[in-house]
Amino acid sequence: MNNTNYHIKHIEYFFRKCRSLVISDLTFHTTRLNKVTGTHSDLKNPLTLSEKICHRLVFDHNSFYTLLADKLAVREYVQQRTKLVKTVPLIGVYNRVDDIDVNALPVQFVLKCNHDSGSSVICTDRNKFNFSNALKKLKFSLKKNMYYTTREWQYKNIKPVILCENYVDLFSGKDKSTTPEILRIHCFHGVACFIEADFTDDSDNEFINTYDRSWKLQPFQMEHPNTPEPVPEPESFYDAITGAQELAKEIDYCRVDLMLKGKEIYFSEITLSPRRGKLKITPAFWDAKLGEMWDLSLSKNRLS
Repeated sequence: MNNTNYHIKHIEYFFRKCRSLVISDLTFHTTRLNKVTGTHSDLKNPLTLSEKICHRLVFDHNSFYTLLADKLAVREYVQQRTKLVKTVPLIGVYNRVDDIDVNALPVQFVLKCNHDSGSSVICTDRNKFNFSNALKKLKFSLKKNMYYTTREWQYKNIKPVILCENYVDLFSGKDKSTTPEILRIHCFHGVACFIEADFTDDSDNEFINTYDRSWKLQPFQMEHPNTPEPVPEPESFYDAITGAQELAKEIDYCRVDLMLKGKEIYFSEITLSPRRGKLKITPAFWDAKLGEMWDLSLSKNRLS
């Protein structure tokens, strides 16, 4: 991205901050969810999973959610609550882009901000890596508060830093089309209920298979179509389920994202608002069926 594009994005971000002063979170999320569903969404009396996610974004401001969304702070949370899931080894933490000594970085690494989504830059070969573009992206990301763009409250009060982690190669010696890039384990009241498994084939076609906790393919789809052929159950699948439940034990609903490398399970993130609460589920009536799994009356932190 060139300097002109970054200038435009700075202007866009400024207007989004101004928008937050005149458009409430309730109106923001209701309007956008209506566009996705084509129906009238009721965030005060939610029934669907999407409505309940948006309801929490508007009415449940729990500081615990800020900890979970902070990609640096959540590492200690993970390490304290499960032995089954590893955190990716940390190379460094930086307050500014200028603090990064690019000459000291290994051949492969991942740089990302702790306070947002989408700022990650992946280096698989430092000899071919464009450090200039990566550092510009990170510098711009440090200046933004994701809340003003997406109205996801849990990101609002995170102090931004840059993390550098080891690169985890999930596909070495594996068939990419049948090796999940990530397992996204949806947990309700501490119980893993369904799992999204993401795949990309050699032609960069994307697929998402949705399974139950027994690796049985489910009759609904999330965002992308199923893989053309059945996929065998990963060898560490049940340990991943157990680890996700240990991490989700105190949370009424979340999605625990894990990466599987053989028998090793690595933590990616705990997501409180998948797709910002605007899920694209096919058939659409499954949004309500999944919403039934989440009992909002058990939450003690909703705002009046």
